[in-house]
Amino acid sequence: MNPMFEAFELAAQYRQLAELLAERHDDEQLIADTLESIAGPLDERLENLAKMVRNIEAADTGVRQTISNLEERHNALQRAAERGRKLILEVMQAARRERATTALFTLAIKKNPPFVVIDRETELPPTYFIYHQPPPPTPDKKAIAAALKAGAQVPGAHSEQGIRLEIH
Repeated sequence: MNPMFEAFELAAQYRQLAELLAERHDDEQLIADTLESIAGPLDERLENLAKMVRNIEAADTGVRQTISNLEERHNALQRAAERGRKLILEVMQAARRERATTALFTLAIKKNPPFVVIDRETELPPTYFIYHQPPPPTPDKKAIAAALKAGAQVPGAHSEQGIRLEIH
């Protein structure tokens, strides 16, 4: 078989595996079957899998950066729209106009519903307060970990050590 064709076929198989991992990560049998169909020595397959993981991580970084950029753009557009609304309101108030009609828009100054302003909270009667339930206590995992590491027995807790893969 042509080595160039084999390289393209392998690349397609790894791309298919990457797509499976990204989209259907819960179908372990499908992933195992796809991985089994990829030929080559173990070290070569591991290297190619590591390359695939790095590519997925790079794509994830790009997605997170895009999301961050879009959030910044969204916030900037909201601020610009609010400044524009404020400018229109100020222009209409300066002209003593409560209503304006153009070819595209009808602009009107309207009163908002009344809202409550608390002047001195200390003077409010207790009937005007909402009493919230405090959140239930949560385990202090750092303290538990320190106690277990020191050799103490902590009823209801134990320590486990997992493993991970590092790619350098």
